[in-house]
Amino acid sequence: MLTRNEPALPPITLISGFLGSGKTTLLRRLLARADRRIGVIVNEFGVIGIDGALLAQSGASQLIELSGGCVCCVAGSDLILAIETLSNSGLLDAIAIETSGLAEPGAIVRQLRAVDISLDALVTLVSAADYEQALAATPLAMRQIQVADLIILTHGDLVDAQTMHGVTGQIRQLNRRAPIVPASYGDVSPDLIFSPRSDGHLPAELSHQHAEFHALSWQADLPLRRSTFEQALRDLAVKGLFRAKGIVYCTDSPWADEVHLVAGRLRLSALRLAQRSIPLCRLVLIGREQALAEASVALDACIDSAERIAQWRARCTEGE
Repeated sequence: MLTRNEPALPPITLISGFLGSGKTTLLRRLLARADRRIGVIVNEFGVIGIDGALLAQSGASQLIELSGGCVCCVAGSDLILAIETLSNSGLLDAIAIETSGLAEPGAIVRQLRAVDISLDALVTLVSAADYEQALAATPLAMRQIQVADLIILTHGDLVDAQTMHGVTGQIRQLNRRAPIVPASYGDVSPDLIFSPRSDGHLPAELSHQHAEFHALSWQADLPLRRSTFEQALRDLAVKGLFRAKGIVYCTDSPWADEVHLVAGRLRLSALRLAQRSIPLCRLVLIGREQALAEASVALDACIDSAERIAQWRARCTEGE
């Protein structure tokens, strides 16, 4: 087993944060700088690896996906193996571990310490726009703040200055040790993220479970009608869908769309993939049981008509 005392082990940073706080966006910006070779381990609560696909396109030197459960409770041994695999390459300047939004980072730190692997830093992202909803959803969101060595405050562009000031003050009450750094669209200096910060401090262990949240993976190999799809996600959000992310194709565009729904806030943005994804549409949904019970039927109903799909395929073929 590798230890932090061995020179082959690069600095390791754990990137935590509640659902939709901006962890993947941060990593994509760090990778885009291309000023250091970053190996990435990405852990997802659902069984479809959406974040891994996006990070691979952003240029991760090496990437390992751990999907289908949080590394804090069901995939801990897989995390240790992933760190060993990346470290053995000898080609990396740093390793970043992106946890599931439902992971308890303190439990991960304890797992690593048990095999003599320590972190350089535990970074937690907190959304200024979704702070109240996150804390109301589960005590886990508070825990992620309490254990952080560095806190990145995201989505400041979505709130006013008074809200930013209030959220900053509330975070400071939960964690008096960690610097709080505001950031827009993941634009943070790599030196902030990849530098020794951990003082070994961890609050008392939290009894952790995911009972209040469930995950559902949905796929389709046909394009969607955009307006129907957007309305379906908004309706599901009202019923308890907190987070949805994925890649879909809609019949009004030849390009894929990257989908993000967080606490009722929906964003679709064009995504020019090197090659068309198979299947065309892949989503991970996380939320209350009632919303997920209706999600598959609601999303299946978003598949466009045969006539419009045929027209879309013809337009896409012409453009190739």
